[in-house]
Amino acid sequence: MTLTWQTDGQTWFLLPPQPRAVIHFLGGAFVGSAPQFFYSRLLEELARMGMAVVATPYTTDIDHAQLAFKAAQSLHRSLQSKGLMGLPLFGLGHSLGGKLQILSCLALPSLGSQRRGNIFLAYSNAGLERALPVLQALAQAWPQQQLSTLWRMWMGSSSPPVNLWLEFEPSPAETNRLIEEQYPVRNNLLVEFQQDDIDDIPLLYQQLRRKYGGYTEWQRLEGDHLTPLGFSYPFRVGGEFSPIDAFAQFFYQDLLAPNQRMIRSIQAWLAAQLA
Repeated sequence: MTLTWQTDGQTWFLLPPQPRAVIHFLGGAFVGSAPQFFYSRLLEELARMGMAVVATPYTTDIDHAQLAFKAAQSLHRSLQSKGLMGLPLFGLGHSLGGKLQILSCLALPSLGSQRRGNIFLAYSNAGLERALPVLQALAQAWPQQQLSTLWRMWMGSSSPPVNLWLEFEPSPAETNRLIEEQYPVRNNLLVEFQQDDIDDIPLLYQQLRRKYGGYTEWQRLEGDHLTPLGFSYPFRVGGEFSPIDAFAQFFYQDLLAPNQRMIRSIQAWLAAQLA
């Protein structure tokens, strides 16, 4: 099945002819600004299994609550405008995108409660000191005006937050409290990668097990924190397909083998949820 990315200027879509369900996707910090590019392999594979993909880009900021609220609003508009409101809804987030998925379920509770399930890839609920050590160090040494200029260069924000060096909003501790008290989604898939030492999957698993018992599945796969990233297959077989092209294709497929195994695991979990 060949599908073409569409956009309304704010959100990116992959829409199969007769979708079985909807996947709302939020990528990681920085790369989440272009999900149709950095996560094209994953999202296009999900679309080929009949999932309507709604990918919301965002500009990284320390106000995670506001990012999540905007993502939830964007999802609601997209479901309405694309005629997808009646379909089963799943959330999918990588790294910071996982935290934003949790917060977006709380930002619009009526929409969050409709979710059939959420998928967390290398989930991160890191504090600012652990997530952005470089900016943390600069904040202690540089005048605020210079730091603001750096923030605009890196984040694309015209009005950087005054207290950049304090903490994300909500903080890791506050996010954990919200999960314990308000998170409404019972079915969850947590994907941890063996070479990833910066995720927060184990703690999230404990929280969700306490809250919802055996409805949470934890998978530990080969790969690292960047395994969810993957571009669409770039080689075209034609009359000039050379031995060098063949070698490059083999190397490319081997490099993305962990990404492909992750995709197959996600597809299997989704198929079970929709059975």
